[in-house]
Amino acid sequence: MVYCFSLFTLVVFSVIQGALFAQIPEYIKVCKREQSTINECVKSSIEKLRPNLIAGIPELNVPSLEPFYIPEIIAVSGELVPLKASGKDVKVSGAGNFTIKSISVDLDTFTLRGRVRFPRLHLDGRYNLDTQILIVPLRGEGNLVANAVKCDADILLKSKRTMRDGKEYVEFTSLNVDLTIKDYRIRLDGLFNGNKALGDATNEAINQNRDEFLKTTQPYLEKTVAKILLDAANKIVANIPLDELLPEA
Repeated sequence: MVYCFSLFTLVVFSVIQGALFAQIPEYIKVCKREQSTINECVKSSIEKLRPNLIAGIPELNVPSLEPFYIPEIIAVSGELVPLKASGKDVKVSGAGNFTIKSISVDLDTFTLRGRVRFPRLHLDGRYNLDTQILIVPLRGEGNLVANAVKCDADILLKSKRTMRDGKEYVEFTSLNVDLTIKDYRIRLDGLFNGNKALGDATNEAINQNRDEFLKTTQPYLEKTVAKILLDAANKIVANIPLDELLPEA
């Protein structure tokens, strides 16, 4: 369910990315560097941008939120239990109905904290899995379908100011996430080489122990996606002076 975090971070970065243009598109609400107004301005900017986010913004290289496609994500770990997993061509529906619970921007440290909720998300795609949940070995590949309810993502984005050629820039230094999911159900087809009886029993066991299943896969997925998005964020702002990214009030 790391997709919740991915979607929220995409929303925030799309607002930042509007600064890349000499002439800001009319659907981007520009926020001034004023502490007393920045939080509400960023929230308002995202809300104004919602229809464009749902449809996609090709000129900003922002894909559509409805549906949102994830080409591939890979998890390989041996820290807690042996884990080899991948998801491909995952389609996420319901992301356009996000609710911004809070956004806080500290202009002194250029730290952003935020929480967003996706009331319902539906995912379907392909998976490949080789791991163990409790004492149950899980191996297989095929279609996956999942439904999540009240998916909350808390993010913390930190940055620092740097000087280059007499101009000040922002560099994002870390991106952390904490996921909370009220409930979800998942179905993996193709377990045990398609053995329906074993597959049905294992899917039932997964859903009865879904907290444990999420705990096993979540840490690696969070770190992987955070790194990808942190790299993308730094590419966006690498050549944009701070005075252009966030104009003085």
